[in-house]
Amino acid sequence: SSVTPFMSNTYNLEAQHALECGASNRLIYGINYRHNSLSSSATDAFSRENRLGLYLQDEWRATQSLTLVAGLRYDLDTFINPTVSPRVALIYQAAPEHTFRVSASVAYRPPTIYETHAAQRAVTSVPTGFPPPFSTFTTTTVVDGSPNLDPEQIISYEAGYQGWYFKHRLRLRADLFFNHLSNLVTPRNTSATTATWVNEPGQADIYGGEAGVEFLATSWLTGFANYSYQEIGQSFLGTARRGAPRFKYNAGLRGDWDNGWSGEAALHHVGATTYPIAATFTALAPFGVPSIDPRVGSYNLLNLRGAYKFWQQKAEAGYMRDAEVAISAYNALN
Repeated sequence: SSVTPFMSNTYNLEAQHALECGASNRLIYGINYRHNSLSSSATDAFSRENRLGLYLQDEWRATQSLTLVAGLRYDLDTFINPTVSPRVALIYQAAPEHTFRVSASVAYRPPTIYETHAAQRAVTSVPTGFPPPFSTFTTTTVVDGSPNLDPEQIISYEAGYQGWYFKHRLRLRADLFFNHLSNLVTPRNTSATTATWVNEPGQADIYGGEAGVEFLATSWLTGFANYSYQEIGQSFLGTARRGAPRFKYNAGLRGDWDNGWSGEAALHHVGATTYPIAATFTALAPFGVPSIDPRVGSYNLLNLRGAYKFWQQKAEAGYMRDAEVAISAYNALN
């Protein structure tokens, strides 16, 4: 095995200003500059990147119950053509405790310095032959960057609801989403041992929803539960294919007593999914390299925590300072 050194530096500068334009309009504008540098034996040279972003957002309260938020961001980058990212959201407050929201946006991720300037060579020695004596098969893996990459793009649509019930003892929320991904930057094998960073020609649609509840059962007991579901339709191939569990759910309770004791339990369930496997594993299978199962089964995760607060004091500024001792169990079922 070998170690590849990387040294990276990032310098960031931001400025933002807000203006109140009358009683119902708020304007926010700003600028963001970022300088990145990367030095590594896995790149073709010491590389630099400059990013400049200008943005403008206006929040207009059209009526007492209807608010429109619209924004625009303009980005310049060393490696790509300028991009324009619009965003719009409409918020409707049907009643003091009930809010509906719809939004749409476009966003970009520019390629990283490594993706544009990679020049990595890795030599791997694989023992072959059984039974002994063993022989050794040596392979060289090459990963090259590409200076002509386009930025990744995501187009997002969302709709949501949030409502409070029983004098703020219960909060319900529900959201629907649709995301369209294109131009993913990923390494593509040109041979069994050579890969180049490219923009995948396919696309993916990720859509689904989430619903959740938070409640105050008593003065000392609170809890939450949520459930999410998503589907992926895509034409990406190879390692560019998106993989994610179809559904997840979480639930938890927390008790907090006046005598200093507290406890909480949280259960998380993640459904099964399948992830893409690099072609290198298939290419090296004849030489004894074990294959990897692309399927990850569903699992449950139970986390427990118990604590005792043995000291508490009100600070001069008005807030409470305290200290406690706690015992936590992560993945208590295993």
